[in-house]
Amino acid sequence: MSSKKIQLVKSFSLLAFITTVSLLFIDKLNLLNIAMLFMIPILFSALYNEKIEVLILSIIAVGLFDVLFIPPRFKITVHDSNYILSFIIMIIIGQIIVSLAQKASKLQELEMSRQIQDALLKSLSHELRTPLSIIKGCSSVLLENALSINEKEKMSLLKTIDENTEEMEQHITNLINSAKLKNGQLHLKKDICDVEEIISTALLKTEKNNVFASLDIDENISPIYANAIFIEQAIINLLDNAFKYGTDVKLIAKEEINAISIEVINSGDIPSQKEINEATQAFVRLSNSYTKRGLGLGLHVVKLIAQIHNASLLLSIKEKHFCAKLSFSKVY
Repeated sequence: MSSKKIQLVKSFSLLAFITTVSLLFIDKLNLLNIAMLFMIPILFSALYNEKIEVLILSIIAVGLFDVLFIPPRFKITVHDSNYILSFIIMIIIGQIIVSLAQKASKLQELEMSRQIQDALLKSLSHELRTPLSIIKGCSSVLLENALSINEKEKMSLLKTIDENTEEMEQHITNLINSAKLKNGQLHLKKDICDVEEIISTALLKTEKNNVFASLDIDENISPIYANAIFIEQAIINLLDNAFKYGTDVKLIAKEEINAISIEVINSGDIPSQKEINEATQAFVRLSNSYTKRGLGLGLHVVKLIAQIHNASLLLSIKEKHFCAKLSFSKVY
């Protein structure tokens, strides 16, 4: 049951409770007291539910108050027109509170959005400035010392430029993909994709400096129905995290009973399960990543890619290893 439905059930339960209490103490409560009690479920509902739901609950509350407590009791008729005005006011108050609650919620969302944007700009300014500075420094050395520098030093500087360019490209790709996936701007073209081919391409882009992942891929593994470019990006993000923050990286692709799974595993400095549970949120960086550059978007983008493919992403710790597992439905 969704949180909204739970709040609606709570509102009607509160109304039932207030009605019962008022009937039990009808001899000790005057009509004004009872009217104030009946405002409680209306106000509670207004804080958590939509206008139409609050309106329905308000009408029911007014109906119960009229039939059970307003003379003549147990009849819909009202002998005093002032009570009709009171009923209307009860309903209007509920609608006003809903509007105010919705405005407050929107203001809170805007404030959170502003804070996220501020954090993003600060993070971007740092994470992009660092590789840019390195690229500029290496380029300056090459330009100023083109004649005196030997081939080995040139290759070292060019390699540094290439690595930092790739890092910037990865940051920008994750930012763009995150924004597009969140805003629903992408109309993915899906097709039958070869899992081994996607994995091979992702490995070519992530295995560097003689650091490689061990592979365990089922022979003749079935294809998946997906957008190859985005699945490749998801695997790149998982591998990039594993290489950057862990050791002994392993990639396992298995054909299960009803799914095709791709799992990236690494050992090393493993964060707690509590941290891992929050790892797919945007701009969240785990405790083992503070000494490395990054935006905290890699796993978030993987989660978004999994969602648009009706796939699942499971993060866990198994035998002191960090495991990130993508599972896709089989193509029949």
